[in-house]
Parts: sequence; C-alpha cells; structure tokens
Amino acid sequence: MIMKLSTATRLLAVSACVPATGTLYAQSPSTNLFDYFGQVPPGNTAQIFAPSIISNNTTKEGALAISPKGDEVFFVRGQWPNTTIMQMKKSNGEWSTAVTAAFSEDCGATEPAFSPDGRYLYFSSNRGKSEIRDYSIWRVENLGDGMWSRPESLFDIDGGSVWEFHPTLTAQGELFFCYWDAAHQRGDVYVSHEEDGSWSEPLKVEAPVSTDFSEVDPFVDADGRFMLFSSNRPGGLGGEDQYVSVRDADGVWTQPYNLGLTFNTDGDDFDMDLTPDGKYILLYREGDVYWMGCTPLEAIFKSAQAKKGE
Repeated sequence: MIMKLSTATRLLAVSACVPATGTLYAQSPSTNLFDYFGQVPPGNTAQIFAPSIISNNTTKEGALAISPKGDEVFFVRGQWPNTTIMQMKKSNGEWSTAVTAAFSEDCGATEPAFSPDGRYLYFSSNRGKSEIRDYSIWRVENLGDGMWSRPESLFDIDGGSVWEFHPTLTAQGELFFCYWDAAHQRGDVYVSHEEDGSWSEPLKVEAPVSTDFSEVDPFVDADGRFMLFSSNRPGGLGGEDQYVSVRDADGVWTQPYNLGLTFNTDGDDFDMDLTPDGKYILLYREGDVYWMGCTPLEAIFKSAQAKKGE
C-alpha cells in the first residue's frame, strides 16, 4: 500500500535530513576536506564557481564532480556532443591545472559523478560509437595518485535510439540515471542496483517520478533520501522545472514538489547537484559553473512546517 502524503508532510521528511550544521545531509569528517580553491563562500546568491580556474569566458564548463576526500575534481568542458571531462588533482597542498582526463582523450564524455566512497567515477560517453550523440553510462576505478582504470561500460539500453546520461550514486549501491528517448525527445529516471559486483537490469522509477512527460538529470543524495530532477510536467513555471521527491518510510518516492521561483524560470531549468559536504548547490548556467549556499533550498524544505495540515 502506497501512503499518500500531503505536501507539508513530504517536505517535512526532507527537512528532517537537514542537520543543525546548515548542510543538507550529514557526512563524515573525511568527506569535508575540499578547500574550494580558497574562494570566499557565495552566500545565498548564485556566483560563478572558480573563475579562471574552472569557469572562463572562452569555453563552456559544467557538471562539476568533487571527490569525497576533496583532493580531486572533474568537470566538463565543451559543447555537447563534443564534450570532454577535465581533471584536476591536489598534491602537497597545490592544485594542478586542468587537463583532459585519460579516459576522455579519445571520445566524448560528460557528467562525471563520484561514488560516495570515492572508489569509482561514473560518467556518460559516446566511446566506441559512430553516432556521436549516442551516449551511455561508463565508469572507471580509482587506482590512486590521480590514476584511473580503463573505462568499463555499464548500461547501453535499446541501441542508438536511447541515450543514458547523468549518473548519480547512493551508498547503498543504487545507480540512478536519465534514460533519454531520442526518437520521442523525452526522458525518464531509471535505477539499477549493484550487488557482489553485478548490476540488476535497469528499471524505470515509476510515477510519481517518471510520467508521460519528460524527467531528466536526477541527483540523489548519498543516503538515498531525496531526489532532485527536472521535468516539463504540467503545473510548472515554464519549460523544464526543478523538482524534489523524497522517500517515505516505506521507501516509496513521493509526489514531487516544484522548487519554485528561487530555482525555476519561465524557460528551461536543468541539472542541479550538491557538493559532497552538503554545504553548496551547484548550478550550470550559460556555459559556466555556479554555486550558492544551501539555505534557500533548506528554506523550501522547512517551509512545510508552517504549512503542516494543509
């Protein structure tokens, strides 16, 4: 039996994930080591992230992935489908300049995402494809000292008419990603589970997350308690809007909640991630990476307390 929850109850479930430290989800001390390149924190207004280090005026950047230990950063440079994953490594307190990651040198690659333990980096790539827009899910294993294994193909569903993007991992071995139906120009959120080195058949995350409309770019927190994604379902502000869904006590994804004017416009609003320490929101706008404090998102979650019973 699926229990229907009010908007207030659903958001209260997420606000319960917000600890007093001002982060959206608790992490162990070992995952709170990233120095953010010495930048001044952005407050609650989106600011360009690492200008001249990552974001610049001559190329397009996006899809930032920060290692749980804070000692390695990957991001995307270029215009899809001709995108490249760039790599930066911290050693002896100093950051290297950005270079093309070895697994991205001979193919298009995008949307890197670390596993919560930092052992793997997942990404989407057109590796080995004649159709350069035909992206699927791959991963590499961390070998240490900035070295990564040869890429391993994970999911390539239904041939060239379906592309897979935006992997996101939980500590419980769940891999969520966007299943993009190129023929019909619509997406769904899919999930697979890893157990003893094997992956289950990817299955669609059913309604109310996936609908007859389009759902793309999922981000799920490491504990698997809430999902951020974009959708063009009715009732939004226009185009693709950012939504959040939370899992109830039975593990069921509840009715998604539109994140409102703070994060949505009358145009398309895609792709929102959180830093591993839960302190900052990562946004990708006009070819640059932006960041902002989590307070506006926390406020949306906590507003449910005032609306309880509606």
